[in-house]
Amino acid sequence: MNGKAMQSLLCLGRFLGCFLAFWACSSSDQADSDDSRPWKVPEEANHRLNPFQDEASVEAGQALYNVYCWSCHGASGMGDGAAGGAMGSQPADFHTESFLNQTDGAIFWKISQGRNVMPSFDEILSEQQRWQVTAYIRKLGEGMAETLAASPVSLREDISIQHYLKVPARAVRIFYQPETDALWYATFGGDVYKIDRSERPLHAEKVITATEHGINRLQGATVYGNTLFLAGNIRVNDNKGTTGWMMRVELNPLGNHRVSKVFSTVEYGTTSTPFDHGWSAVKVSPDGRYIYVVSGSRTDHGEVQDNKGAYPNSRNEPLTAGIFRFPIDAQDVLLPNDLEALRNAGYLYAEGIRNAYDFDFDKDGNLFAVVNSGDYDQSEDMFWVREGHHYGFPWVMGGLDTPQQFADWYPDPEKDPFLNTSAAAWPEGFYNDPQFPKRPEGIAFTPGMRNFGPDAVKYRDRATGDIRDAFEEGTSIVGFTAHSSPLGLNFDREHWLGGSYTGSAFTLRYTNGTKSSLMQPFTDSGEDLLQLRVTFDPEVSNFRLNTWRIAEGFSQPVDAVLVGNELYVIEYGGRQRGGNIWKVIFPKTDAL
Repeated sequence: MNGKAMQSLLCLGRFLGCFLAFWACSSSDQADSDDSRPWKVPEEANHRLNPFQDEASVEAGQALYNVYCWSCHGASGMGDGAAGGAMGSQPADFHTESFLNQTDGAIFWKISQGRNVMPSFDEILSEQQRWQVTAYIRKLGEGMAETLAASPVSLREDISIQHYLKVPARAVRIFYQPETDALWYATFGGDVYKIDRSERPLHAEKVITATEHGINRLQGATVYGNTLFLAGNIRVNDNKGTTGWMMRVELNPLGNHRVSKVFSTVEYGTTSTPFDHGWSAVKVSPDGRYIYVVSGSRTDHGEVQDNKGAYPNSRNEPLTAGIFRFPIDAQDVLLPNDLEALRNAGYLYAEGIRNAYDFDFDKDGNLFAVVNSGDYDQSEDMFWVREGHHYGFPWVMGGLDTPQQFADWYPDPEKDPFLNTSAAAWPEGFYNDPQFPKRPEGIAFTPGMRNFGPDAVKYRDRATGDIRDAFEEGTSIVGFTAHSSPLGLNFDREHWLGGSYTGSAFTLRYTNGTKSSLMQPFTDSGEDLLQLRVTFDPEVSNFRLNTWRIAEGFSQPVDAVLVGNELYVIEYGGRQRGGNIWKVIFPKTDAL
């Protein structure tokens, strides 16, 4: 069970990489990924009886589950939450015989104690609350609790939403091939599918697998002409380390696709935490000359993450927390873990970006990225990304300084309300960091875009700790409400959309405030679609935002692609049950 909220995509190399964006949890009824020993429940705990099993207790347990446990264990309780898939570990499946054969006392003890990346809830939830959660997951495992799938709804009269297609579990990307009028999607495990939009009934054809292209932790995928570009990670050193890869797949209608490597990286360390974001979003430049790819951070906020000593003193690495660029025809590039070498070779396009699980170009060729912040209550960024710029991570996120860099700061939730004790970074002590590195000399950080609302602009007041609404106060925040996990960024570059949507951008919020202990203090909305109006402000030499919620009710929406006046939204779909593609239909421009 887990109090962590989803942050891009995806990881989804922390998958959500977050995600997207993209968190990992240990199984509570199986061995840990790094510990072959099963849980050993003390006899006195094993024989305790649950004093809270009435209907009201089960309902209270469900509410707590939706905040603290859903992101890893999933709405179904099958261990299929996207956060739980982040590091390749398997959270407990409450429907298994081994789980159901446990006593309530054993389940309560495990919830209380925690293990590895699953935190202890002894100080987070009261004893009564832990028994209530125990009662709910017992009912969930026995198939007696309600687990209704969400159906998205439009919040505007001029747009409609239709179900398009069911997809397998762990879908992470959706993209479009105009030459064949085909939608494509990819899964975290490396399968890539094609949907011919003209065929009826619609069906998805599996085109290539991880066995063929080599990436078994896939988070980035796009198509350009007749070529797929796929990005992700491959574990090495007994899963303690990783390498980043991008593969090129030249498609052959008869099969036998030609596969070649664009780049790979030298080995660097993973972290055994929820914060390994990995290599994710991939986009080809509008002129077709370059391929861009995101590498997310390997830490929450720049702390030491040495994977239990395997990679001593490792914080962020030169190969992480940036956006990279390669010539479209690059072949077999080996990237060193050396900052100056990456800069001098021209591969490191922009630095200091924690986890840009998605990005897109506007009609003028400007590159924008939506970015996840960490477990501290800093807002989520949106950046105008330019070559050679540094965007501040780990020293600045969401327009706020990371407090670890200041010698007089000590992590105390009683004094600093930006610290959430249910966050993954808190119980592991990641905020205790007196050796936090100093800011690099001679580098000016490029600020994020300010958001003037009216939606997604809740923030925590720096002086009082209160949750406030910037739009109601006539002001703005940097980016989006904290812990939103924005992804699926799309611009209406061709002005296909009519009415108030012409020229807009759109992004999804993966997280839902009712299901996230991090986002809940700010809002009870999320898992929704935002319309963005992006305009240049010459006074600050940067772009600014306005945001509106226009649809809600998605279930783990992880990516989207705009095709004409239709936005196709794909859901992650857990680890077992699968998700959906939804078609959001906008009015067309009068010129068409």
